[in-house]
Amino acid sequence: MKAIILAGGEGKRLRPITAKMPKPLVPINGIPAIELIIGQLADAGITEAAVTTGYLAEMLENSLGGECRGVKLTYFREKTPLGTAGGIIPARDFIAGDDFIVASGDSVSDISFSDASDRFFDMGRSPMIILSHADEPGEYGVVLTDGGGRVTGFSEKPSISSTCSDTVNTGNYIFPAEIFDSIPEGVGYDFGRDLFPALINEGKPVVSFCTDSYWCDIGDCASYYEANMRQTGGENSAEPGCIAEGADVKSSVVMKGCTVAPGARIDGAVLCPGVKVGDGADIGKGCVIGDSSVIGAGAVVAAGTRLEPDTVISAGSYVGGGGFSGAATLLGGGGIRFPREKLTLGLASRIGSALASVFPGGRVGVMHDGSADAFGITSAILRGLRRGGCGSILCGQGFAAEASLAAAAMKLSLSLFVCRAGEDIGISFFDGNGLYPKRETERAFVAAMSAEPSTAALPGKSSVCGVGADYYLPMLTSGGVSLYGLHCTVHGGGMAAAMLKRALTTLGAMPGDGLTLTISEDGFSLTAEQNGFVCDDWHIKALLLRYTVRGEAALPVSSPAALSDIGGGRVKRYTRCPSGNGEDGIRALAGKNPELIHACAAAVSLCTLIVRSGKTLEKLSEAIPPFWYGSFEYKSPSGRDLSVLPHLGTPAGDGVYADYFRGGVRVVPTECGYRILADAVSGEYADELIGATKREIEKRMKKQ
Repeated sequence: MKAIILAGGEGKRLRPITAKMPKPLVPINGIPAIELIIGQLADAGITEAAVTTGYLAEMLENSLGGECRGVKLTYFREKTPLGTAGGIIPARDFIAGDDFIVASGDSVSDISFSDASDRFFDMGRSPMIILSHADEPGEYGVVLTDGGGRVTGFSEKPSISSTCSDTVNTGNYIFPAEIFDSIPEGVGYDFGRDLFPALINEGKPVVSFCTDSYWCDIGDCASYYEANMRQTGGENSAEPGCIAEGADVKSSVVMKGCTVAPGARIDGAVLCPGVKVGDGADIGKGCVIGDSSVIGAGAVVAAGTRLEPDTVISAGSYVGGGGFSGAATLLGGGGIRFPREKLTLGLASRIGSALASVFPGGRVGVMHDGSADAFGITSAILRGLRRGGCGSILCGQGFAAEASLAAAAMKLSLSLFVCRAGEDIGISFFDGNGLYPKRETERAFVAAMSAEPSTAALPGKSSVCGVGADYYLPMLTSGGVSLYGLHCTVHGGGMAAAMLKRALTTLGAMPGDGLTLTISEDGFSLTAEQNGFVCDDWHIKALLLRYTVRGEAALPVSSPAALSDIGGGRVKRYTRCPSGNGEDGIRALAGKNPELIHACAAAVSLCTLIVRSGKTLEKLSEAIPPFWYGSFEYKSPSGRDLSVLPHLGTPAGDGVYADYFRGGVRVVPTECGYRILADAVSGEYADELIGATKREIEKRMKKQ
């Protein structure tokens, strides 16, 4: 058996560490990462390996030479990147009909390739993916398997809500030589995105070997630092002679050629080759200092700062800013939520500039709830957008559903809604369809927040727009509807209730006790009551699907299953935060039926139905089959454990779903636990399903 080591990547997320060094050469406690991998291959009996190179190829080839750790190396330099699978085609003659291992050249692990090889032959030499477990699988390709280890599906870098397992692709594989026949030549082709899904679709077996051994993809500066600290037990990783006596250096990575003068203080930082740190300089946690930079005597580099190579910081200077260290956990639950005291105006401006880099030349609108805190944060976000060169629109005061409509009606790249949420500040995100953005936008924003902020050559244009009068109210009242003779009362605080009252009055409805409508403050949920008969939000949507919505309609995948039956096969489902373009058509469809998203629009449609039919709410509901939808937020003191999800159901877009005779349960992972959604024929049975699922989660977590 031979091996192919993939070592051509640029490692953009590892900058500035990889600015002058190929990613496979980054040192792990002084040893290049790729050398550790070659050692593992040698331990498995590999004596010959091909190395595919690309970025800074000559440096990598010169560093390793023709032999390393007893393994003879042959290089294949990529002129044009063709993906992980396409990149191995040039090594076909080198493999010469042998089975072979494909190893990732930029990860660190204790994977036993010997054990994986044994599994490969035991499983009949089918293409094999080496898997591991990850606490944050959204940064990797999640792999789904059956009880026997056969691969059944993939989810590439899923959002939190779409995650259905903690089992991820490590980027290491074992193949029979015939696999080359399944890889097209001369085109971009990836193992995870293209090859394995194609094999499964053709009915060909793809198997797995799941390891409980340590594995770390050193994809960003934080994971690189953590990999080093694991190797050193939290001590410094430093070349001998780099740190002068009298310097205070703790838990840091100090690469070759660096000099740290007496009196310097460094805590939890990474210094790339050739960095010079002067007497009394102070470098904080999370800093990454690029090659050959000079930090003058007494200078202070604030925590989290990243400096590009050859940066010179003069003596006594203060340098702050840089990437936001908590970016990976910034988004969740529809946007950002921060304690008031932690969401500073500087961080808010940083959010704006990050969004500007995600949407260069685009337009982003920002609306607020009218509170002083939210207005201040809104102003700071707008400043960041302008500084980053993005068009910014102050959409004024309103409510979340109004901001959602603004994104679609004004053809914005993104719309934000900033509000007070108890002692927190919330920032909701809406894309051009008025829905939470796709995973690609989420990841691009997180990457931009982690990177050094940039300022555009020309500031973005700014403008002001009144969404309520210009777009939202006309959406509610322009259908030629008359509600004359209907008496209704609107309950609910905030601007959503005020907007609904205004719309109903414009359409001719009169205040009175006939129909009571209760709208949520965000404008997304509605309850109706008439003569003691109560209809919740999902049952109102059921009525609209039954009587008023024509043609196809789009609903969240987590909405009650009964709505699909009521819609007669017209209902399409979308996930909260999908990857790729597969749901683009369905998400666009969602905006064509505002009554299924906006509570104000649902209220107008419901009132119109009652007036035109002459029937009461109770009488109309007789055509709706009984269903009940319950939810429970399960918060675990130890956080979520994604390994329990495969035991709770099968992947179903958002989380996993288990189907029962009289209902079903969906379990969706959240930031601090799980959301349990029960869909049943009665409230009693829904409660039973929720209780049983809670007990199963607790049982599974105790076994871990």
